[in-house]
Amino acid sequence: MALRFEPDRVAYDPQARLLRLFATDGVMLVRCAVSKAALAALEDDALCGVASMVDTYRRNKGYLQAIAQRKYQRREFEPEGLVVRLGDIDNSAPAVVAAA
Repeated sequence: MALRFEPDRVAYDPQARLLRLFATDGVMLVRCAVSKAALAALEDDALCGVASMVDTYRRNKGYLQAIAQRKYQRREFEPEGLVVRLGDIDNSAPAVVAAA
């Protein structure tokens, strides 16, 4: 019951204001996303456009994927799938930055 994220597959959904992620649990596709507000809470640059949102996600993907994994374990799904929202971000802890 562990999510496996596809490292380079992300897409922005402008209507939902979500960065869509692609993950699987075995053969099952799990719809995941990160809200624009959550990304902006990590880095102000995320407000500069889609490319900046993707860059922010990639720099913080370990942290964001860990949140998604916890929400998946708890089955905290929304109609849009499993979504990391602003309220999930712990601003008192430094974000985990992915290795370059």
